[in-house]
Amino acid sequence: MHAELFIDGGVGFFPGLARPIVLDENQLPAAEREELAQLVSAARMAPAGMKAAATKAVPDGRAYRIRITAGDDTTEFSCADPAVPPSFAALMAFIKAHGSR
Repeated sequence: MHAELFIDGGVGFFPGLARPIVLDENQLPAAEREELAQLVSAARMAPAGMKAAATKAVPDGRAYRIRITAGDDTTEFSCADPAVPPSFAALMAFIKAHGSR
């Protein structure tokens, strides 16, 4: 499984310099691979696949996308401030903690 976290917008955002945070499960210990799988599963179970963005734009708000690739299957989740579901936030925090740019 391969995960990419894209963050757009917010204070100090420079589109040309923005790179995703990338995480490859093969670089994780077995326990953390299992945790990643559970977080992705929870994100898939969230209402509407977490594709709904915030209903009202937030000044300097951020938009988030997580792309999960497993074999030939690619799933993408997205949301924006202030509507970040708990399962998305947990997956995003894991990718930030264990991934790299």
